Amino acid sequence: MMRPQAADRYRSQNSARRIVIISRDNTRTYTFSPLALFGGLTLFLTVSLGFLAATTYLVFRDDLFDLVRERNADMQQAYEDRIARLRSEIDRISSRQILDSVAMDEKVEKILSAQQGIAARQQAVGALIDKARSIGLIDGRNAPVGADKRAALDPDVTGSINAYAADAGNAARIDHQFDALTAAAPAAAAPKLAELRTTDGRPDFKAIASHLAAVDAQQAKAVEAIADAANSRVDAAVDVISDVGLSVNVPDAPADQEDAVGGPFIPLGSAQALAAAMQEADQAFERIERVKAEAARLPLIRPLPGADMTSNFGSRRDPFLGSLAFHAGIDFRSPTGSDIRPTAPGVVTAAGWSGGYGNMVEVDHGNGITTRYGHMSRIIARVGDKVTRDTVIGEVGSTGRSTGPHLHYETRLNGTPLNPINYIAAGNRLAGLLP
Repeated sequence: MMRPQAADRYRSQNSARRIVIISRDNTRTYTFSPLALFGGLTLFLTVSLGFLAATTYLVFRDDLFDLVRERNADMQQAYEDRIARLRSEIDRISSRQILDSVAMDEKVEKILSAQQGIAARQQAVGALIDKARSIGLIDGRNAPVGADKRAALDPDVTGSINAYAADAGNAARIDHQFDALTAAAPAAAAPKLAELRTTDGRPDFKAIASHLAAVDAQQAKAVEAIADAANSRVDAAVDVISDVGLSVNVPDAPADQEDAVGGPFIPLGSAQALAAAMQEADQAFERIERVKAEAARLPLIRPLPGADMTSNFGSRRDPFLGSLAFHAGIDFRSPTGSDIRPTAPGVVTAAGWSGGYGNMVEVDHGNGITTRYGHMSRIIARVGDKVTRDTVIGEVGSTGRSTGPHLHYETRLNGTPLNPINYIAAGNRLAGLLP
């Protein structure tokens, strides 16, 4: 009985399988029972058969691949569509930005062009203001000259005559328009920086354009005021000359008629309005130069500047007889030998002894106006000489009916003696109007 058991024991021990792994000094031994080995082999075969079956199934089922491909194609198409929409949105945004940039460039270019135009026109306006200042239309601060300074009259000769008194309303309107030229007006009208920007801080081109248009309009108003003032002075000067019975050839200022006129309303742009105002101002200054040239040909100044007047025009007591007599001129006391110059350019029509005048020179100034210079100690001019206000025609003396060295001065119109004081007073008033 003992032997079979021993034999069974050795047989059961021999049925186990061992795996020995020896690595240098390390030795490992793995023992597998038959059952474990059979289970592992069964699992391997099952997995292999499952994989083989799945592969066979997939190989013979093409519709699955088609489904996968279609799904992938749909996903790809969806992504491509989304990318296309994004590209379209980007292109739209880029195009809008480009258009906005182009529009802004155009607006900036227009603004810069308008500024350059204003700067160029401002130079012309500045030159016009300098010219207006040179003739006393405005003072050194670009403010209108006050009415008390316009005439610059001599009260000893002319009294309190004011060349502007006859048209006080027009003068007030001119003064009001001259407010555009004062130094305070531009500062008050200048907009703040915030007013030229939108709420989001971007430049407000409409506000900038409106401000530039206002500057243009201000320039036009200033020029219109200068033109009105210049024309007003010319008209006043013509009236002064007319008051003494003389006339000058000066064109009338342009004036719009209110009757028998019409047509569609077409407003002028600011630049056109300024150009029209500049043209009117140029015409006004041409009228000033014309009336000054005409006035320079008239005997409207003193024959001896600074000399004392010793006898008036008109009725007086004769210095030799003591009875009342008519004095056809005025007398100026001056030392013997003082130079005598004519009061206006002309031609000498008489030069020699003339009874009570003593040595006398007569100058014809045209248009029936003549002047006489008597009691000369020496005659320098000759008949036919063309003389100017700077020509010395003789020297002060006491020849003829004279009680001492002086100049007897007469002004005649068509042979009739007129009071020279009126002409001298008119000359003083013109000097204030047309410096």
